[in-house]
Amino acid sequence: MPITSNLKPADIRTMINDRIERKKQALFVRLFYIAEECLNNARESHKYKVQTGNLTSSINYCIIDNGEIVKTGEWKATPGTENGKAGMEKGMEYLRQMADAQPQDGITFLMVAGMPYARYVEAMSLDVLETSEDMAARKIKVMIQKLLTSGESK
Repeated sequence: MPITSNLKPADIRTMINDRIERKKQALFVRLFYIAEECLNNARESHKYKVQTGNLTSSINYCIIDNGEIVKTGEWKATPGTENGKAGMEKGMEYLRQMADAQPQDGITFLMVAGMPYARYVEAMSLDVLETSEDMAARKIKVMIQKLLTSGESK
């Protein structure tokens, strides 16, 4: 007597897609926590002197899923002679520009410092994003390994 399944192919596809979606949501939750930790690190652990507040205010991240931003960090003005207003505006503009340039398929974590002079400050070893980028790369690698090897579906 042969073994027969009560499941239809559409049922199996639905179960697989549900499991993929749960893994994806788990990835987003973990990625959000990593992003927030890296954002806080970039805003608080830099070596440059805050003058206008613009550079620190221009730092933020977004998480992109298939070309759509699904999460952005909270924009915060940093106290300084300009209270970071221009930095937040430049940061928002630059983050959107960079997000639009990302691949339209898959999941992307993007962290930026939106002020045009950020790369020069970084080049002087004053740590605008370098430590946070290294932290993100390390933590995301561990997170993906855990998701791939675990039976966890939350």
